Amino acid sequence: MEHLALFNNDEDEQLHKLAQGHFFAGNHIKALEVIEDSIAIRGKEKLAGNLHFLQDAFSAVALLDLAEEIGSLVYYRKAIKYAKESLSFLDSYGELSLMEQGTKTTLENIVQLAESKMLLGRTEKNSDSKVKEESKGVRDTVKMLLDFTGERLRSYWVGMNLESKRNFVKVDTEELRGYVERLYGRDGLEALEEVLTSAKGNRKWRFWMCRTCSQKFFYLKKFKTHLEQEHAAKFKPCTTKHMSQRVNEAWGGMISVAGWEPVDVAAAAEMIKTRIEFVKEFVYEKGWCKDWPLAADEERSKLLKEIQLLLVSFWDRKILSCGVRDWMMRFPVKHLAKFEVSEHTLTTECRLSETPQSICFLECHELNKILDLLKQIKCERDDGTDVICRAVDSLWGLTRVKEKIELDRQFTFMLLDKRLLRGKIASFDDEGAIDVCDHNVYYAKTHPQGDDIVTWFLDYPLIDESFEFPRSIRAHNLDIWVAILRSIHFTCRTLGSKYSKKLQILSYAAGLHDAKNICLREDERRRSVLEYQGNSYVSLLGDKCEEHYKTDAEDFLSTELFLCAVKDVLEEASHPTFDFPDLDDDCLNFIHGKENLSDDRVLKSIDVLRSVVFDKVPLADSKILLVENSRINLLNELARLSAFDYRSYILSLLKRFLREKLDGLVDMDAKAKAATAEADLLSEEGKKSVLKKKKNKCNKDEFDGLQELARVAAAESDHLDEKKQQKENTAGSKKKKHENIKRTSTSMSSLRDQNVEHESSVNVELGVTSPSLKPVEEVSVEPEDTLSSEISRLEISSHTNNQEEAPKDMETMPGEASLSKDLEGAQGEAATRHNSALEMTLKALCNIKVLKEYLVRNQHQFQDNLEEQVPCALQNFFTAFVSKEIKDEKLYRNLLSKLLASLEEVHSMSRNAAELLSSILEFWPCWKSSLIESVVTHLFTLEEYERMTCSKCSRKPNYPEQSSYGIVTAADSIRDLKCAFGNAKFDDILKMIRMEDKMLCDIKTGGCGEANVVHHIISTCPPIFTIVLKWEKGETDKEISETTNALEWEIDMSKLYEGLEPNTKYRLVSMVGCGEAEEYICLVYKKTRWFNVRLEALAKESIGNWKNVVKFCGERKVRPEILFYEAVQWPHK
Repeated sequence: MEHLALFNNDEDEQLHKLAQGHFFAGNHIKALEVIEDSIAIRGKEKLAGNLHFLQDAFSAVALLDLAEEIGSLVYYRKAIKYAKESLSFLDSYGELSLMEQGTKTTLENIVQLAESKMLLGRTEKNSDSKVKEESKGVRDTVKMLLDFTGERLRSYWVGMNLESKRNFVKVDTEELRGYVERLYGRDGLEALEEVLTSAKGNRKWRFWMCRTCSQKFFYLKKFKTHLEQEHAAKFKPCTTKHMSQRVNEAWGGMISVAGWEPVDVAAAAEMIKTRIEFVKEFVYEKGWCKDWPLAADEERSKLLKEIQLLLVSFWDRKILSCGVRDWMMRFPVKHLAKFEVSEHTLTTECRLSETPQSICFLECHELNKILDLLKQIKCERDDGTDVICRAVDSLWGLTRVKEKIELDRQFTFMLLDKRLLRGKIASFDDEGAIDVCDHNVYYAKTHPQGDDIVTWFLDYPLIDESFEFPRSIRAHNLDIWVAILRSIHFTCRTLGSKYSKKLQILSYAAGLHDAKNICLREDERRRSVLEYQGNSYVSLLGDKCEEHYKTDAEDFLSTELFLCAVKDVLEEASHPTFDFPDLDDDCLNFIHGKENLSDDRVLKSIDVLRSVVFDKVPLADSKILLVENSRINLLNELARLSAFDYRSYILSLLKRFLREKLDGLVDMDAKAKAATAEADLLSEEGKKSVLKKKKNKCNKDEFDGLQELARVAAAESDHLDEKKQQKENTAGSKKKKHENIKRTSTSMSSLRDQNVEHESSVNVELGVTSPSLKPVEEVSVEPEDTLSSEISRLEISSHTNNQEEAPKDMETMPGEASLSKDLEGAQGEAATRHNSALEMTLKALCNIKVLKEYLVRNQHQFQDNLEEQVPCALQNFFTAFVSKEIKDEKLYRNLLSKLLASLEEVHSMSRNAAELLSSILEFWPCWKSSLIESVVTHLFTLEEYERMTCSKCSRKPNYPEQSSYGIVTAADSIRDLKCAFGNAKFDDILKMIRMEDKMLCDIKTGGCGEANVVHHIISTCPPIFTIVLKWEKGETDKEISETTNALEWEIDMSKLYEGLEPNTKYRLVSMVGCGEAEEYICLVYKKTRWFNVRLEALAKESIGNWKNVVKFCGERKVRPEILFYEAVQWPHK
């Protein structure tokens, strides 16, 4: 039994598997492309039968999908055709595998489904009008919604300032990448990267793409040459000697001149013969001379005008051949020869052979002969080229773009056409060149006018009927592209047949020429030898045929055509028959059997046939040029169809992106106005509350009593701290130099309810030291600590209440004025420090690339209307950061002040940058969605296990998993170890510090109390890792410089935590430090340099490389406190 799985070779088997793989993955077009590429390389006749079967089967499935998509009966019919062809192929095999049997079942289902759909399709035509009415209603509804949205966006756009409008049309490529990834995933991101990479490298949006080999060309001439040389888009004859040529531009221009008047031939011939020197001086203007004598002959004039119109028509259609011109030029030479004017005189002295004016020398019968031949020339071919041109016109129009899109020098912004800001754009930009410019300068002189740009934002289809992003570019117009290329191939084959026909005619003419020469040589012999009897022309021609038959066996075509010409001459045919006789004895006997044909009749027959053949040569040339003209037109249409403009590919995407961005700004503006109104309302209510408190204020005795209570509580707290310190010293512990940045609860009501001893030893708040020895067992915090904290809060509360309730007209006690000023100054400095720390911490966070990408990608996933004030302020700040509205200085200051105010309500003003970071990370989880992880969980949190094996009793306690954001370590420990081990790297120093962390084998759970080394095992590796440095006050410039010098911009996380792959690299991207006068600064790394970001929203100072950063910190006494490291290769990206 023959089996379907047999292959001609390994290559066929690999192609079969590759095509099947694409097909079963659902990529039917890719499967067909594999087979199409194989056909292009090997030819269809060399394609294995199983690949033909796959092509038909895949086509059937693809056509069925297409038919169901557009509801076309034509494609259902084609699907049935290909499915039946595949089934007939399968039926030719006796045994089928399980997969092949499944394919057969699928094809049978396709036939059944398509036939049923065709029957249903005929019955559903009556309901078309109802469907049209319903679709019209849907379109009207959509239009109404768009009109409402447009009015909303226009109202906001008109209120924007000039700079905001200019910045809005700068499309940040990073934001666009995040948007595309959110909409289309990895495929969309790869498609966008392809667009941006091509734009950067070639500085052009428009290019030509070969759909066969996927090569791109940015110059049309190179693309056409590629098609002609690599994909057989041009006919290549074996020799170009007899290839038809068009007349040149000079001769083409001569025939258009209105000077076609008949010349008096007799007078002109007399002038040539008698006054040749005068004739040589004639001046020809555009090929015509006014010095020739004219004849008053209306008939000749009419014929000349008709000839001119035909020649001009041929020239315009690019089918006027040199063969037609040379054929016409023979007539003046013959005609003037009757007046004894030689061809040499006409050519060299009169120069008439170079101009169409020589035709004006002819008489009516010669002009009629020329006119008759010209009328036989066809000007058009009914080959469907005009239909293709109309189809390509409509498709080409879809790729034309009016808007220019430029790029900035750093390729970080796409700059939309500045004319969009001023109104509508009228002309198309078919060049597609890209100018690279400064994005700050590009819009500088552009003054936005009106709101037409909002209409432009809304002008994108909800369902894009054109070729939409992010489909493969190769699939763009692929079906019609392949059809046109095959039409070109067919045209080239037609050219080949026309060229062969011309060669046949020329060889036939050569045979007639040889035959006449044989006869003329015989006449010369007869004249030269008086007694020479001679042979008849027929016998001589017969002898020559026998000679060809015996000696020219290799040149078979020439021999055949000579025999054909002789046969036609002896039969006195009026036209060449091209009836090739068999080269055998019967043919020679037929020729010798015409011995009774006279020599005169033979010569006459030769002349008649030569005249006919000479007329056929220019006609053949015109036919070739007509076909070649079709090929060129098809090639031009194929080139137009191959043109692709990346702008048309991404323009709808950009409009949608900017429309949603503007929509987000409108929403944020509405929320801001609502928040302002709410704040005003609360302010009014607060004023009423203050007036009420003034009526019920505490007296001075109560105030003094509360102060006394606070002093007692403080003393008791100090006493408890001393007892606790003594207890820890007794246990033999020492101050720990390192701890983790722990996660806390996201609930605002329980932020301070964590009373576990292990969590208190590694505190939830940054900047709190802990003992180096910690028990494994969880133990509750002693009640005294809780009491102390409650008393402290009472002290602060009482002091605050007394300050608020003190009457304004209270008399000032001696010394209170200066004390009040000192307190106000201290509070002002604390507020400034608090504001500076918060602002710099936020700037450092905003420079983390992975954080920015995550926020851009998920900006629409987070919930609105948050109840808690701090998460709401955080969300508003980072929403403005993502939308780049934060660049507005006024908005930036407003958002920052609101966030600062909301934090002040929860925390005291004394917190530093590390503590503020802890607060931000505490509240940030509240900004989350049910669809995705919170920002902190996804980007900052690492899950850590602490394990130890007791060296004394071998116990292995099972300690629970902990969540943290990074580590806290003492700056002096880093400095001391760097001085001790000069070549030690930063991650090695951190590892040595962490090795000092010991854990007690808990006696309460049966342990021995031995201190053991802790192993840190990580299960989740976040993209952001945070290191906090704790400083003592009063470090010298040298100590700051030595500590900073110990830091490095790259660390290996596998040295700090077990369970990671070696060389898990993280790189420093931003850091927050505290400088002189307790002013905070932020240093960020962008591209290749470090920058100092100032307090102003957009200001920054270039520092340079890492060595310059170390020098900068030493000179300005900057103590780095927070280091943000970003994963070099994060597996979850």
